[in-house]
Amino acid sequence: MNEFEKAYTTKEVSLTLDIGTSTLRKWCLALEENGYQFLRTDNQKRLFVERDLVALRYFQKLVQGENFSLENAAKVVTSKYKGEASETGTPSVLPQNEMEKRDFKRSDEILQELLERFEKQEQFNQELLRFNQELLQRLEEQQKYIEERMNKRDELLMQSLKESMETRKMIATAKEEEEKKKKGFWSRLFGK
Repeated sequence: MNEFEKAYTTKEVSLTLDIGTSTLRKWCLALEENGYQFLRTDNQKRLFVERDLVALRYFQKLVQGENFSLENAAKVVTSKYKGEASETGTPSVLPQNEMEKRDFKRSDEILQELLERFEKQEQFNQELLRFNQELLQRLEEQQKYIEERMNKRDELLMQSLKESMETRKMIATAKEEEEKKKKGFWSRLFGK
């Protein structure tokens, strides 16, 4: 860090990244466990410089945007932005040596593999969505068919009931007329 470079507090960085301070602390611990170095005050509080913000934004992209675990994101970020002590004892964000470059390449391979898995998962999700939409459409068609059949059945049932009632009325009317005829016969027979 040069003497004119601005240092940020935990609170300022958490506001900049739009995350909670406890989340920022977890991220910093994950990075430190993988060898990343942050500046510290005399009472061991972290101070952040621009290169730390760049590394943390990348970490945030991996964790929140691409669903990396904290551990995997820390490994990728650390391999890309590992701190190297300079003469002043401040961390650097440049790769340290060829070994780190190879680690970075391996991290890129891991990242590429994870991205491919993510794309496959996304394709699977799209196929699943299409399947679900087709299934919903079939269910709607089936429901419509069932409703039409039930309506048709109800119509036939009502028609059958009407016909049955009309038949009963006709039978009742015929019985009444027959009764009248019988009464008429007896009345004629006995003269009343």
